[in-house]
Amino acid sequence: MALGKKAYPKATVKKIIKAHSGTNIKKNADITVFLNYVLFMETLVKEAAIQSKQSGDRSLSARSVRRVTRDTLAKFKG
Repeated sequence: MALGKKAYPKATVKKIIKAHSGTNIKKNADITVFLNYVLFMETLVKEAAIQSKQSGDRSLSARSVRRVTRDTLAKFKG
């Protein structure tokens, strides 16, 4: 990553959170939300890769992602 560039679109994340919740968020809450999102996506891809290998697929497919989405969402529900 080039020096001076932001790691994620902070203003966009705040706008999305405000649109869904209807409330303003504290100064660094958007960082926590973004990191939780990244962790969720990483877990989803790992679980989908395991599922696709178990079902004999050669690569990751949308079907394997759909199969593990519900369980992965349940893990991250706070």
